Amino acid sequence: MTSRRPALAASRRPALAVTTRAAVFVAVASLGVFDALFRIGRVTRITDEVAYVGAGWDYVHGVFTANLEHPPTAKYLFGVAQLVAGQGVTGPRTVVALAGLAIGLVLFLFLRRPLGYWGGLTAAALWWLTPRANGPTWYDVASGTPARIDRLALLDPVMTAFAVVAVAAAWQWTVAASAGRSSRWWWAALAGAALALSATSKVSTAVLVLPLLVLPVLFRRWRDLALGGALAAAVAVALAAVLYLPVGGLDAIAYMVRFQTAHDTTGHLVSVLGRTYLVAPWWTGLLWALQGLGWPTVVVLGTGTLAALVVRPDRLVAYLALCLGVLVAFYCTSSVALPHYYYAWVPFLVALAAVGFTRLARLRPPWTAVVAALVLAVAVVPAGQLTTAVAEVRPTGYAVLAGALADHGYRGGPILFVGAARQTYSTVFRTEGRMQGTDGRFVAIVEDTDPRFPMTAGLAAVLRDHPHAFDAFRIDQLRAWVVRSGAVEARGDAVRLVP
Repeated sequence: MTSRRPALAASRRPALAVTTRAAVFVAVASLGVFDALFRIGRVTRITDEVAYVGAGWDYVHGVFTANLEHPPTAKYLFGVAQLVAGQGVTGPRTVVALAGLAIGLVLFLFLRRPLGYWGGLTAAALWWLTPRANGPTWYDVASGTPARIDRLALLDPVMTAFAVVAVAAAWQWTVAASAGRSSRWWWAALAGAALALSATSKVSTAVLVLPLLVLPVLFRRWRDLALGGALAAAVAVALAAVLYLPVGGLDAIAYMVRFQTAHDTTGHLVSVLGRTYLVAPWWTGLLWALQGLGWPTVVVLGTGTLAALVVRPDRLVAYLALCLGVLVAFYCTSSVALPHYYYAWVPFLVALAAVGFTRLARLRPPWTAVVAALVLAVAVVPAGQLTTAVAEVRPTGYAVLAGALADHGYRGGPILFVGAARQTYSTVFRTEGRMQGTDGRFVAIVEDTDPRFPMTAGLAAVLRDHPHAFDAFRIDQLRAWVVRSGAVEARGDAVRLVP
């Protein structure tokens, strides 16, 4: 009996290890699903969503004229989702959330072989459980800032999901070929197809062609570069042609190129650190990433990436660093830098961080493992704040403004919007809303926080000098004034209160 006990205990260890791994994976994935999908339809719509969701609805009904300045694939998916879930943002947002979850799963499967199970799960957890906000105040539910970019019906998460699949598939193809398993050519075909789906969702990730071409060179597989590259290119071109055919083929591509070239030349009005720019400073995207990820997450990802570059760097690190580098360089050299653009390169930062923490933990165990665990523990704070923000999500700002105006005596009529771009308030107030600078009589004034459109001195003077003429209130980030009797008249720079 005594001789059997050690053998029995040893036989139970693998089963216990498998159970532990499965339990941890299920716990992490379940929390990731919650963060991605819980109450996903309740967040207030943003301007870009309205454009993309509307275009998707048109596309599946045979009208291919809207939003041709961007490629069509993600909008096809948005249209199909609306056929299933009903017209509106909920279906498209679900598509985007599933794309975000898929990125974490691909990172896990991609890195599990070179890093081991826990290294792959570290990458998935860092992706699934940390914030990526479309603004600097993701943890403040009252602000209306979405806690995650991939809870909004934007093109970028769909583009990024396909790009991560392309990068992972190209790695699998090259590793298989270097091991003498060139028969697995379908990995190269998948890489080409995924990159086509990515670039035809939004064109930015086309720059990943460079690291995909360099990858066989890192392994000195010149023949595979020629054969695999040719196969991937053929599949990508063919699929892109099929996807572009409904919206006009080459004519639509030419229009997109002309539009985006002019857009990048003229820039896009953006407020950065209190200053307004037409052409964004090169570091703007890095600032958005710092604000959207938050300091704790940046510290964790930065430490892991540094460890990856220092502790036994290899081909995998070089490949991921090149993917990260070309995307960061592309966005930093663009004249247009919107707050959600950084999303495209964060998966590769997460992958590098997972590599770094795994190799740091194995460098001089158990001491380096303790250091890696302590640094990773810092991410628990933003992860907890993210889950709390998602659990408490509610409609904010413009989504509830109409009801609040009615409660304070508004019964219809023109509304003057200050501190807001037209496309911001027009998602809700399509007919009543007027942008500051428009002549007319207004029965309500609403002020948002966009510093690009400050309140004029004349309007500020009327609100200050006649406080009893208005029913004033605040809702989330908005301030509003409803005229009790009469109206506010604006004629050029002159503003006055009239009966």
